Amino acid sequence: MALRPKTLTASVAPTLLGWAFAWSEGVWRPVPAFAFLIGFVLMQIVSNLVNDYSDFERGADTAERLGPARVTQKGWLSARQVASAAALAFTGSFLSLLFLTQEGSWPVFVGGAFCLAGAVFYSAGPVPLGYLGLGDMLVLLIFGLSGVCGSYVVLSHHVTQEVMLAGLSMGLIAAGILAVNNLRDRDTDKVVGKNTLVVRFGRRFGQWEYTVAVAGAFLIPVLAWLLLPEHRSGWLLTLGGLPLAAKEIRAIWKEDGSALNPHLGKTAGLGLVFSLLLSAGFLL
Repeated sequence: MALRPKTLTASVAPTLLGWAFAWSEGVWRPVPAFAFLIGFVLMQIVSNLVNDYSDFERGADTAERLGPARVTQKGWLSARQVASAAALAFTGSFLSLLFLTQEGSWPVFVGGAFCLAGAVFYSAGPVPLGYLGLGDMLVLLIFGLSGVCGSYVVLSHHVTQEVMLAGLSMGLIAAGILAVNNLRDRDTDKVVGKNTLVVRFGRRFGQWEYTVAVAGAFLIPVLAWLLLPEHRSGWLLTLGGLPLAAKEIRAIWKEDGSALNPHLGKTAGLGLVFSLLLSAGFLL
């Protein structure tokens, strides 16, 4: 439960999409590909564990919590145990990064270091980024652009406009996941000074944030199909995920509180569906 396995599609989906672009160009290699996957998933685990530990220490996770149980708050693991697990995951992710740096170049190290720092300082440190309302942009950069582009770069040693656009789409869906979380927790977050964008601007803003993020993720492939020189029809395969996206958008406008819990996983699942559809579009 501390690792939050249901959330890990947020790191798997962008990795698979980067693989697909590399495979379509004939540059996919198993060793760096899986090294990136392992390191990226471990990075997300670091984020999950640090969040569990830090939110408990700051009083953000209490008995009034509406979301899934957190192991530190429940007393199932001590804060020290969770912190130790986070340190172990951090070490594994950093070792993967060092290996990939040897396989790639210094931009790989810079990007990976940024992701690891973001995983820690989203909810830890003297002024956590999530408490400043910067979490949404951080998630977009890490689980979108960095995930897709990084997975592709370690295999191809360059980046393309298509890969960056795909990364932006994935990042918008990841930002949608966080918007659901922040909508659900806005009241308890406000009490402890966790000034997410939803706390700052209210429920209606959070609903629109989710709507624009998810709709934007599906608009980008259409624009790419229209504007990029190649006009790859593979972009349009993502439209197969529109019914699921529309269903989730409707739910965000109707439901609130603990009723939003299932939509965290469903939005993460939407990201995986998007990734698989676009991957198939470029591979078939």
